[in-house]
Amino acid sequence: MTDDEMPEGARVRPFAVPINDGFAREAAETLRGYRKMVEECLSNAGMPSADSPLRTEMAKVNATPDPVGTARGSLHGMLLDIAGMSWDTALDHVRALEHDIVRKPSPVWSPLVMARAVLESCLLFDYLFEPSISGELRLARCAGLWRKDTDHTTNLAKILEQEEEAAKLDAYVTQALDDCNAVVRKSAKGKTTGYVVDGEDSNLDYNITDQARDRLPEWLPMPYGLLSGAAHSRPWMTDRARARGNEGDGLVGEAATVMTALMVAMASLEMGVKSWQGYFGLDLDAALAEMGQFRQFMAMRLMGFAHATE
Repeated sequence: MTDDEMPEGARVRPFAVPINDGFAREAAETLRGYRKMVEECLSNAGMPSADSPLRTEMAKVNATPDPVGTARGSLHGMLLDIAGMSWDTALDHVRALEHDIVRKPSPVWSPLVMARAVLESCLLFDYLFEPSISGELRLARCAGLWRKDTDHTTNLAKILEQEEEAAKLDAYVTQALDDCNAVVRKSAKGKTTGYVVDGEDSNLDYNITDQARDRLPEWLPMPYGLLSGAAHSRPWMTDRARARGNEGDGLVGEAATVMTALMVAMASLEMGVKSWQGYFGLDLDAALAEMGQFRQFMAMRLMGFAHATE
């Protein structure tokens, strides 16, 4: 019997049931199909259009007199590399989630942790490739992230007693950003808080909660607090898995957790595809519409598997 065959008046909470084998198998295959749809969409997208932000920004950098033009060209190249690495990392975590869903014993909170990793990778990708911002702001964002990462590397080097290497890296990054005419923005106490490129101002890092709220598709409610509760093992979140089972069963995974992970992963990839489309000037509207139809059909179909009693 499935949920749509429940006795009249029975209250059904969608997916608020333990994970069964049929649901896990279908959920994993659904996510795999969606990922392959995304990968095929981008592999067949063609070259960036002539009027794309990418081509426009590259032309402006190439027209900038040296030595600033060459330095900014290198920074822009690093930006493309970092964004591409973030996208590949997101897909790597999606593949891991596909396998995690079907493992035995059934997963409890790991799907949400993996979905959070997908989301964070896609948010960084979107932060760098956001189509609507200027090229100068994009470079300022990259400068801030590079400085922030360098600070983390320096702190690690101190722990490893590699201060000399850390000092060389810090000096290299400082000089490289100076060569780009990326102006350091400092607080009243003299602490570096961001960079300014031709009047466009960016922080060292971005607020991931705000980024998730502002950039994720509207069909997905704000998920970041929920994912963080699982990732940080907060009792308000993790106790639910204990309450679902019988005494002595330990933690019991729930189909709703898997569904949340799927929706977050799909929303993250959709956000990324839209950034690819906007920044590279690609025609991906048909592919995005197909992805939306696939997602809507998936939710209805998986509900039947989740609530099946046989």
